[in-house]
Formats: sequence, structure tokens, C-alpha cells
Amino acid sequence: MIDPERELSWLRRLRDLSHLLATQDDVRALFPMILDAAIELTQAERGFLVRVERKQHTGRLRIRVEVARGFAKETLQGVQGKVSRTVVERVLEERRAVVTTSEADADVRDISSVQARRVLCILAVPMRLREEIVGVIYLDHRFDPGAFTEQDVPIVQAFADQAALALETAQLKSQREADAERLGATLRELEGLRAAQEPALPTAEGERPVRIAADDQKRFGRLIGASTVMRTLYEEIARAARSAAPVLITGESGTGKELVAREIHARSARGGQPFLSENCAAIADSLLESELFGHRRGAFTGASTNHEGLFVQAGGGSLFLDEVGDMSPTMQSKLLRVLQEGVVRPVGGDRSVPVSCRVIAATHRDLRQLVEERAFREDLYYRLDVLRIQVPALRQRPDDIPLLLAHFLGLEGGGQVELTPKALELLVSYSWPGNVRELENEARRLATLGVSRISARHLSEEVRMGHGLARAGGHFAGKTLQEVEREMVVAALRETGGNKARAARQLGIPKTSLYHLLDRYNLR
Repeated sequence: MIDPERELSWLRRLRDLSHLLATQDDVRALFPMILDAAIELTQAERGFLVRVERKQHTGRLRIRVEVARGFAKETLQGVQGKVSRTVVERVLEERRAVVTTSEADADVRDISSVQARRVLCILAVPMRLREEIVGVIYLDHRFDPGAFTEQDVPIVQAFADQAALALETAQLKSQREADAERLGATLRELEGLRAAQEPALPTAEGERPVRIAADDQKRFGRLIGASTVMRTLYEEIARAARSAAPVLITGESGTGKELVAREIHARSARGGQPFLSENCAAIADSLLESELFGHRRGAFTGASTNHEGLFVQAGGGSLFLDEVGDMSPTMQSKLLRVLQEGVVRPVGGDRSVPVSCRVIAATHRDLRQLVEERAFREDLYYRLDVLRIQVPALRQRPDDIPLLLAHFLGLEGGGQVELTPKALELLVSYSWPGNVRELENEARRLATLGVSRISARHLSEEVRMGHGLARAGGHFAGKTLQEVEREMVVAALRETGGNKARAARQLGIPKTSLYHLLDRYNLR
């Protein structure tokens, strides 16, 4: 059995490495980064990243070493940079990791190429992406025959899967940026031709009511918005959907964390399977245990029949655990066991039941802080926080408010509603402590008024008397949405002393999104 302290250390490092890979979008830079991390994780002597491609015409596999690295992070060349094709093919054929210290795989040492390179120990792990193997992380050691064991496989396999996802994400992003650049050049050319042919007309938009309407082009499934932070969120959802790893969704109450979870599920390979959810803060421990793990007849008073828990009911689908940060220590321990072993034991049962659903957890609390306060298990935290998605607060995307309001007013059928400039200003500058859920309630109240033009007097007292965007610490009367966004960024940087990582966390956006905003508003 693996040492608990060693496992915790591995889980912590795995989480950090997974997050590091998620921030890198340069494919060529990812190759050595992945290998250096795998070598560090296992203390291997050498590492090789092997890419696998199937030729379209012949169906034959093409195997090539993209990069080879040593323990000192040096790039290996020539014979030093070669792997055993036989070992790689075995990984591909059996679709599992190969470890030379296992009795079943001891014959690997007899392969001539392995003997020629005087290799004593090998760990080769498939890089899986949507059930397809796209590569192999191949690690070896020439001096320590016991360098790797079967206990290393789960952690390295989890890392290999995250590495495969990171590579695909970087490739897709590179392709999108190239396509966007070509499209942008075409649009600029067309705009130049149009401007040359049409005279400019004076406008007085600031004096006119603003018409709002639903826009299907600015939706992502059931999520609505076209702001920078929402576009980043959509990319992160798509990335998570391509993986089978656990996801931790964070964000304030009312931001739509369950909608995000549903989008991840719907866009994944599990989309045709059940999506089930449970609020971990809403019911007592005894009921929560029964709901999640099931119970057997007679397990407690009222248990007249056997009951399958949500982990079993979800099958090969997804189980969404909301407010996981409010779980008691006892339930945290039981959830950890399920994630570690892939089985559940019903209340009152004497045997475990295997489960295969994907766990998507959410919380409005800071789990890292709870771990430091010893209120949340550190090992469970790292089990859940493999892929992390931060859902932005509504105050961090004020330009999405008209779109959301149109949706909540039921304008999808082509209808329109007018807002006076003052009403729009108040809606955009309000801090929305209840986030999207509060805006939805405001829209429902406005809908009952039955007016076609919404003015300031129609808004609730909270919105009319609001103190503006709390994060930015000021009032934004008469300013554009872009000016509001810029001031929010400036305020966050000022409050954090220019620390970009802390400013991004305060704004509730990924650091990459903050860099995009800094470029947009020339704040570098």
C-alpha cells in the first residue's frame, strides 16, 4: 500500500503540474515541460515524449519521439534519445501502462533494445484523450531496478491524461488564433471599403433609449455572455469536456456554477449518460451518505427497500456535488475513499459496488484556506482540484447585463425592450451581490410591470440606490462599459500592489484573461 505522506505529496504536485500545463499555450514549449514534470514526479533518470499518429491511407501507426530529456533537464540526442518500439507498441496494444518491475511484464527486460541501452527499469504510460491514445510518456532508469512500481501508475496516468489535454488545447488555440487573424484581416479590409463608400452620419445614441434583445450568437449552450471573462470561461469548459478528470468549479453564489457543470457534461463523451446533482450543504450527514452511496434494506428506521445512491445511478455519466466545501469531516473521508478506490459501500451493506461516473464539484468557499484551517482534507482537495474553473461574478462582466436581462425578460422570440440611458447606467454600475440569480429576480419583477420602456423609476430600490461596482470602489455614472472594465482592472492592480496573480484572483478571472485586458487597455 502506498505511503499516505508520499501519496499526498504526489497529489499536491500533480495538481500544481496540471494547473501549470493549463496556462501554457505554446505546443513546442509544452513538450519539455511535460517531460521535466514527469521526471520530477517519479525521480526517473530519463524521459521521452512519444507521439502516436495513425496514417489515414494505410492505418499503420507512426511512432516518433518528440523530445527526450534527462534528470538534469537537458535534451538528449542520438542513441540517448531513443525508446524501445516494442514497449511502446505493447502500451498501445494493451491500452495500459507497462512497468518492468511487474512480474507480468518482467519479459520487457529481455527485449534486445532494452538490453543494448542497459536499462534496468521502465515505466511507459499512455496519454489518453477521449478514449484514444495520442502518445506515451516513457520513463526509464539505468541504475535503479526498483525505480518504478505499480503504485506509481495511477498518479503518472492522471498526469499523462492532463498532458494530452494540454497539448490538444494548445494546438486548438493556436489554430483558432490563426483563423481569427485571417478573419480579422478580411473584416478590416471590408470595413475599409465600406467606410470609403458611405459618408459618416452624425448620431446621438447617448440621447436615445437603448434597445435590448436576445442574441443567440452570444450564447454557449445555456450560458449567456460575450465578455472577455465569459469567452475565457467557454474555453475552459470546452477543455474540461475533453477530459475525464475531476473538475472543481469555484465562484460566488448565484454565478451559475451548476450551469457550467451541465455544459461540461453535455459537451463531453459522457453527454448521453445521466447528469445527477446533490447539494452537500442542504441535508444532514446521514441523509447525504444515503443519497450519495445508497443503503440496504433495514440499515436504519424507514429503510424498507434497497436504494442505489447517486454514484451508482449516474452510471457512466457525471455527478455534480454542489457546495462540497460544506461537507463534514466524516463525509469528506467517505468521499475521498470513493475517489481513491472507485467503489462505494451502501449504508448497511457488506460489499462495495464499483462506480465509474465523473465527479464535478463546486463551492463558493476558498478550499485552500479551509485546508490551511484544517477544516477540509488536503488529500481530498487535491483529488477534486485537478481541473479548476472559476466562474466570474456578474460585476466582473457588466457588458453582459443587457444580454442577460433580455434573456430573463423572455425576448428570445425576436421581441425588444427599451431602456433609458439612466436605467442602463444603474443596471451596469450596480454591484449585484446576488450575481446572475439576483438579476434574474430583478427581470421577473420588471416583467410583471408590463412596460415596453424601462426607466430608472421602474428599477428596484436596491439597484437605484446601489453604490456601484464594489471591486472597483467607485461610481461609473456616464461611463462606457469598456471604461468600467478598465477601471476595475486598474483598481484590482492598485489594491494588490501590482501583483497580477493576486489581481486576477480578486477579479475572479484567469491570469491569461487579465493579460488580455492589460493589452487591450495599454496597462502593461
